Amino acid sequence: MKKIGMDLGKRQTDVCVLDEQGNVEQRCRIKTRRSALSKLLANKEECEVAIESCRDSGWVHGHIKSLGHSVVVIDTTRARSIGIGLGRRKTDRRDAEALARALYAGVAPRAHVLSTQAQRLRDVLQARQQLVSHRVQIITMLRGQMQATGTQLPSCSTQSFGHMLRASDIPQVQLPHVQSLLKTLGELDVQIQMLEYQLTNLARQHEAFERLCTVPGVKLIVTLTFIATIDDPYRFGNAHQVQAFLGLVPSEHSTGGRRRTGGITRCGNALARRMLVQAALVMLRSKVAQDDPLVVWAKQIEKRRGHKKAAVALARRLAGVLWAMWIDGTEYDPKGLARESFQGMTRRQRLAEAETRQMRTAQMKAQSL
Repeated sequence: MKKIGMDLGKRQTDVCVLDEQGNVEQRCRIKTRRSALSKLLANKEECEVAIESCRDSGWVHGHIKSLGHSVVVIDTTRARSIGIGLGRRKTDRRDAEALARALYAGVAPRAHVLSTQAQRLRDVLQARQQLVSHRVQIITMLRGQMQATGTQLPSCSTQSFGHMLRASDIPQVQLPHVQSLLKTLGELDVQIQMLEYQLTNLARQHEAFERLCTVPGVKLIVTLTFIATIDDPYRFGNAHQVQAFLGLVPSEHSTGGRRRTGGITRCGNALARRMLVQAALVMLRSKVAQDDPLVVWAKQIEKRRGHKKAAVALARRLAGVLWAMWIDGTEYDPKGLARESFQGMTRRQRLAEAETRQMRTAQMKAQSL
């Protein structure tokens, strides 16, 4: 089977075709359009095509598969392992050949391709997040302008800010630019509510949604963001892989027998990571969840390391718990979680005691000699 590497660009795509012996058979540059891809691949025998993960990889993957070829999407975070960008010589032509040769050698690092349902869910979530960001910017601007005139606005929810400002007797509220911002704010509230209604309908189509929502602090947006990001939970072997995929594990730079760890890696989907941290913050502030074993554990970390590190640690635990619930088909069980945590602590304590006994025995033997 021939191997084809495609370096996708916004307007043009470089192509390298290798024959069965690994020799370059064809190089060309085509437009990044469905018609150009069809012209190149429609009359070829079944080939294996490699493309890098990017904004265009979704529709390109689907279109090439519809033409009867197999497609491998390359994980860009590991692209250097197949020779892309090495030697300080990086061109689209060289990248296309590197992709093809990685396929030929069987060392191509594969990336997960989101399902159609997850792609649609991700698009709606991104649209909502964009509107929410605009709303926050407008509220921040209005609070700043009011404060500049000596008016300190009271705290309130985001949804009630516009109503609160209109009902106040502040003279600056009647200014044309403030009225324009308030009108835009009202329109944003309506559009956000419409998107959340759409997300609620999409949530009903997913069997794991209601079960994942049983975790305190994890509701509609957090659950759907997690589902859209993970997509297929069975592609992960354990909870730690999920935590690493979301960038919630400590970074590490160890060498020479010395281990150095730093802050979290922040790899993966930033929105999913942010939602999990927000859910953790809600759990830490909630009076109802103070007896939850996860919150009790996070509170102990908060005393030693501070509020922010405790929130990130709790977000990391949440990612693992949500994945396990999704895999097992179970609801959140705080008593079971506390029991497992206690058993894990007891096991670690027994191991530590056994190690201490072995060290004492070794010291006694050394003294007897």
